[in-house]
Amino acid sequence: MIQIFKRPVLLIILFLGLYSMNAQKKAFNKGYLVKQSGDTIQGLVKDRSTGTFVSLYTKIRFKEAGSSRTKKYGPDDILGYGYHGQNFVSMPFREEIDFFKFRYYTDSRAPRVFLKVVRKSEQLIYFEQLFVHEDSSYLDSTPFFYRPDTSELVRVTQGILGFKRKRLAEYFSDCPALAQELYGDDRTIGSISDLYEFCLERCIANQ
Repeated sequence: MIQIFKRPVLLIILFLGLYSMNAQKKAFNKGYLVKQSGDTIQGLVKDRSTGTFVSLYTKIRFKEAGSSRTKKYGPDDILGYGYHGQNFVSMPFREEIDFFKFRYYTDSRAPRVFLKVVRKSEQLIYFEQLFVHEDSSYLDSTPFFYRPDTSELVRVTQGILGFKRKRLAEYFSDCPALAQELYGDDRTIGSISDLYEFCLERCIANQ
């Protein structure tokens, strides 16, 4: 009786092993990382777990092209990484809370985090900070605009409440056209991408 089931059991174990190896291989994406020296290294990148319950890694996993060895890199170790058209940079990031008012800053004293670069120009960058909801393991992001000539980032939306109009108007206080658009009756901006384009064309370009 033992001999009858021995071969099927071995086949199942072999199949599960191959499936596990393939799953691990698929979890890595063809991408790159940028070293502290500024050199770009091609390879395979993995920055989150796979499966039903997703979790983001504090340190990415990276296999340099031609190597099977996996190394871990945190925001303090590299300048950035990317894969599948998604690009992330290491950036000092600090959150301050004062009477339920949130402010976000970047300075050399702040701990570094990975931020996703959605859109970028010399005068304005659209970042996203990825996070996972604790109750649902759902991957989400917080959008920020950043003017490199300042030390502050502004959060663009407040969840389902929409644009943070007051904070955006304050951040772009040198652009009356934006305040008029945010508070006017004939608003044309319907998305963060629309807002980014508006800021580039009506605020940044005029300076």
